[in-house]
Amino acid sequence: MQTLNGLHIAIASGSEQVQHYLQKTFIKLGADVSLCGFLNGDFVRQLEHGISANVILIDMNDSYDEDEDALDLLLERIDLPILFHDSDSDDINEPKQCCSFSEKTIDKLAHKLAELIDTSEPSVLDKEPSASDNEPQIKLENDTPENSVNVWVLGASIGGPEAVKRFLSKVPAELPVAFVLAQHLGDGFVSLLAHQLDRASRFKVKEALAGDTLKHGEVIVVPVENRMTLNKTGRIEFVDEQWQGYYKPSIDCVINEVTSSFGTTSGVIIFSGMGADGVLASQQFAEKYQGLIWAQTPDTCVISSMPDSVREQNLVSYSGSPEALAFKLSMHYKA
Repeated sequence: MQTLNGLHIAIASGSEQVQHYLQKTFIKLGADVSLCGFLNGDFVRQLEHGISANVILIDMNDSYDEDEDALDLLLERIDLPILFHDSDSDDINEPKQCCSFSEKTIDKLAHKLAELIDTSEPSVLDKEPSASDNEPQIKLENDTPENSVNVWVLGASIGGPEAVKRFLSKVPAELPVAFVLAQHLGDGFVSLLAHQLDRASRFKVKEALAGDTLKHGEVIVVPVENRMTLNKTGRIEFVDEQWQGYYKPSIDCVINEVTSSFGTTSGVIIFSGMGADGVLASQQFAEKYQGLIWAQTPDTCVISSMPDSVREQNLVSYSGSPEALAFKLSMHYKA
């Protein structure tokens, strides 16, 4: 079993039983549990004002919707690595007075927590630059007015920002591809996400703007509030209506927009996330164009239910870590 000596952890869960169980378990493994409670404004304020922690574990159970504002606040204000865990999907035993996770689940959580501290990488939504940000990045400037031919949708949710950051950091500058990133995100974070990804990528990462066209060497971040569409030439337009479905932006809608415009020269990569957004449009893409659909491997995801949902429909032709997906894409266009 992985030990956690030297780790100072803050734990948030919507279940008091889960809180107490995780606190007791991680203390036994050598960790210092400096904060344990519900994910709310008070939890964020305590982290903001002196609680000693170097990693946060958030249990994404059924109470997640109620905590969404606090989660947005946490991502905005707290500069600590965060591990998300979905206890609702585990083999959890939770009678009235106690709960327990399997030994395999605890060991996996402990390893992921240790890895977060070992890598010491800040959250992709951290506002402060890391040391690696001082390294020169080569940007591919595309001065040609021609529209892109190869366009890939990157679909992501919980855990997606860090996964996409790792992916883009390994994509070669000369790759003849444009990316459209549909990341489930809170209001007001699109520009911050684009800025953080731009610092890690050799591609130019920017928010979607009406009238722009998709170009090789660029990553377009889809807005949360305004529904984005593409005309047949790949020009970005906005319509005065909400995204369809529960999630914003809708990965299904974005996949449909891109694949309708670019057909067999488009592709889809599904990264870490909770839910099944992207499955329906991926099915349509596969049936109509036999298009390429790839996904992140479960062991490299914060939460793997979104890529798993696409895999379960036998739509995924390749699965890999973010770095492996970047290499696979590079080899695809060199073949």
